[in-house]
Amino acid sequence: MKMFALIFCVVGCFLCTDQFSARAADGHPNVLVIITDEHNFRTLGCYRDTLSTEQAEMWGPGSVVETPNFDRLAKEGVLCTRAYATAPVCSPCRAAMITGMYPQNTGVPTNNAKLRGDVPTLAKIMAKNGYQTSFVGKWHLGGDGKPEWAPTIDGGFENKTFMFNRGHWKKFAQTNTGAKVAASNKAGSPSYDVANADEKSFATDFLTDRAIEAMAQAGDQPFLTVVSYPDPHGPNTVRAPYDRMYGHLRFLPPRTYGLDDVTSPKWLGNEKKHAVFRGALMSQYFGMVKCIDDNLGRIFTALEKSGQLDSTIIMMTSDHGDLCYEHDRLNKGNPYEGSARVPMLIRFPGRIAAGKIYTQPIGTVDVTPTLLGLTRVKTDDEFEGRDLAEQLLQRGAGQGGQVTFLRNSGTNPLWVCAVDERFKLVLSVNDRPWLFDAEQDPDELLNFYRRPGSGEATRRLAKALQQYGNQRRDAYLRHPAIAASLKKCLLPENIDR
Repeated sequence: MKMFALIFCVVGCFLCTDQFSARAADGHPNVLVIITDEHNFRTLGCYRDTLSTEQAEMWGPGSVVETPNFDRLAKEGVLCTRAYATAPVCSPCRAAMITGMYPQNTGVPTNNAKLRGDVPTLAKIMAKNGYQTSFVGKWHLGGDGKPEWAPTIDGGFENKTFMFNRGHWKKFAQTNTGAKVAASNKAGSPSYDVANADEKSFATDFLTDRAIEAMAQAGDQPFLTVVSYPDPHGPNTVRAPYDRMYGHLRFLPPRTYGLDDVTSPKWLGNEKKHAVFRGALMSQYFGMVKCIDDNLGRIFTALEKSGQLDSTIIMMTSDHGDLCYEHDRLNKGNPYEGSARVPMLIRFPGRIAAGKIYTQPIGTVDVTPTLLGLTRVKTDDEFEGRDLAEQLLQRGAGQGGQVTFLRNSGTNPLWVCAVDERFKLVLSVNDRPWLFDAEQDPDELLNFYRRPGSGEATRRLAKALQQYGNQRRDAYLRHPAIAASLKKCLLPENIDR
């Protein structure tokens, strides 16, 4: 009898683990996309492990957040070291992410714009292929509505009860008709107040509960679930005990803060905008990140209990970064690493090698075509982003020579940018070209344009920008100043000899 029980247990375990391979062979693994907002990549332990100590501990020795669940994603999947927001502001980047199209072609080149109804979306395509599609959390592609639950412009997501258009709310509650913001000001309007929020009402926890419910409701149907957290975007407040968890750390300004003797790029503005350094804000920021990490752990547990963890592709990324006082600034909107570089982790057991490091550039515009490639979902839609599935599935760091492109948010050109595995070329309307070298100057304090040995990188990225502008109808490349800079970068004198 004991032998029979042992055989039954072994067979049962085999069938459970083999569920993934059977579903993957049919091209129908589940997909869970986790999006954070304004998230500095250095706050994740798995990214710090790829950096020098001084780069990893940007806000002083020991100023780190413990993120075991994000680290698990990286350990069991792939970590992309050169992932970038296609436009480092909320709406345009989210539009690129969900459509595989560049912001200028989605109807959302700037915040609070409306996503075009005729562009392909990840949700529309996957719904046609039998997926139950759900979106939980911040959407920010439906116009001005705030919060606007279940917005009219929804990108084709079928389950959108807990989708809200925009806002960085801290406290939610369930009602008979859906959800509401559970904090208000004296006038009775929804507010960002965090008072008395707990593990059920705080935004991160509440949205995690709803995402777990959405995945469970799919039953035997494969699911696409997106959970989009409004944190760690400001206001920098978080519920207890996370609000005091990092109060003991001695936060210091980043090395690039307050350097008045360093020439700044003019695309930052005519004057330096000094953000007064406040360690207390960093303490709260770290607390928000820790809360998200703990909730990722809850998602792992729920998927493990349902037997779906290894039949689910999990992708985590963010819509942009937060400079967190680097270069005297908070927030985003420029091509500096802290602003434009985002975390991107993908777990796909049995297909993507555990612990893989992908060092080639990837943009958020590549998310939709790559997820479709990983799931083997077929579509006749054409994308401007790249399907990088085959590169991610291969062992090794990825095929060299890749480039991704960034542009400023808005309808008026300020800058465009091309990034490869080492260099970043920025062309702007009010400055000479800027070339950053991640190996020689990871702090991005120096301009390597026209320096000895930089010519080949300059020409290569300029050629890539020229091709991008023509193919993707980016009018920014036709601005006289940007066009003139591009021409200079393409001159034969930039060939290293």
